[in-house]
Amino acid sequence: MVLTDRYWEMAVLGNNKQCPKPIALARSWYQRRSEAEPLLTHEDDRKIQDYLYQVWRNEAEEAHLALLCLRCWVSHQIVGACTQLAEQFGQNYGFTVNDLCGLVLDDDGRPTLIYEPLSMKILKTYDPQQSALSTWANRITKSHPEINKFCLEHGLYRISDWALLNDTQPSGLGNILPMLSQAELDRTIDLLTSYHRVYRRDRMIQRQQNKKRASRCQEPTPAQLTEMMPDMAPEVVLSQLSDLARQLRAHRIAVRRGMPFTSPLDDIVENQQYTHHVEDDSYEQDDFIQRYRSLFLACLDEAIESVAQSYVNAYQKRKPPQGSLFLSALRLFHCEGLSMKAIAKQLGLSSQVQVSRLLQLKRFRAEVCAYWFNQLKEEVKTEALQFIDPERLSAITEQLEEILAEETEAVMAEAAAEAQSSKKQQTKSTFARRLCRVISNLGIPPKVPKK
Repeated sequence: MVLTDRYWEMAVLGNNKQCPKPIALARSWYQRRSEAEPLLTHEDDRKIQDYLYQVWRNEAEEAHLALLCLRCWVSHQIVGACTQLAEQFGQNYGFTVNDLCGLVLDDDGRPTLIYEPLSMKILKTYDPQQSALSTWANRITKSHPEINKFCLEHGLYRISDWALLNDTQPSGLGNILPMLSQAELDRTIDLLTSYHRVYRRDRMIQRQQNKKRASRCQEPTPAQLTEMMPDMAPEVVLSQLSDLARQLRAHRIAVRRGMPFTSPLDDIVENQQYTHHVEDDSYEQDDFIQRYRSLFLACLDEAIESVAQSYVNAYQKRKPPQGSLFLSALRLFHCEGLSMKAIAKQLGLSSQVQVSRLLQLKRFRAEVCAYWFNQLKEEVKTEALQFIDPERLSAITEQLEEILAEETEAVMAEAAAEAQSSKKQQTKSTFARRLCRVISNLGIPPKVPKK
């Protein structure tokens, strides 16, 4: 492939592997634009991307075409990031590049989007002043919640030992390592506290000197190890820290694989400073978690109602109107557990393919999940301000959003697995149960009389 071809060929999934898909609209525009802008015929990606980015941001008439070309290029960067992960970890942890691409390669090249693919999220959050687009795409892809979840399920927790130690509170070690005697626990807490004192100080100095975020957490130097525990040889301190990191890693994998959906949020709340101090802090923690659980489901209900109603409205504009047909198919599939074939027969459709096209289940779930996550994120942040100092909330926002993304997407993954099951049974997934509660209240929009 010529390098510039990547600006009009979208990397998509086909036959369970990634392959290029020519986008005629992007190609014709790119080649026409190249006649007036010789830069686009060169193979300097950074200059081409800067040009396309400026067109997207500043030229209203052709912005969507420049954006389409950028989305094509970013799709190949997503494949590249998945390839790097597979080459680095795939053989040892049992996965391939195609397994990873199936999680994040979700742009089909459509110029008008309801569902926002990963390529769009990358471009919307990209800042040319901070990094190259390739660097940003690589970083966002590798930190995608679906990638993280998949890796955890395969026993891979992608964080260095030193970042893991830096991110662990000494006060929580008793719960993480309950097998330790009190004397062993005290020594371990002392070790981790000393590590934080020296390591965090030096990273803060590094950040101030570089005037930017500190680099990836590196192994402590012999001088740092000596300062942490002066009475021990540096290699002994390093060995003890590595052993502690190994235990912390095993604990985090176990927690993220099997604990209830509120437990990561519990962990955040337990370690924060509250704005309202009472004798029993656990009362406020429990109050926040209870409110969060309520918001979790309320926002899901709102997302289902809003997205389903938008589908009904769109189907009503067809000739003949199909809003009622869509609601009936949705109810029969999720609430009564009928197969696509049985639904087609009951609704008078010619085949189960017609039912699949009517429901668009994968896209429907994706749009509900996106709406749900955005709504839940804002609601939880507002609620958290009653319990966490604003400055601290700002500091943990990224961690909070990652947890919310993991939890909402876990619910949708459960729904997807249930939808694909060949054994039709009583509705069990959280998504399906909430949908069945909500859709009974949806209505068909009245016809607007013609003037």
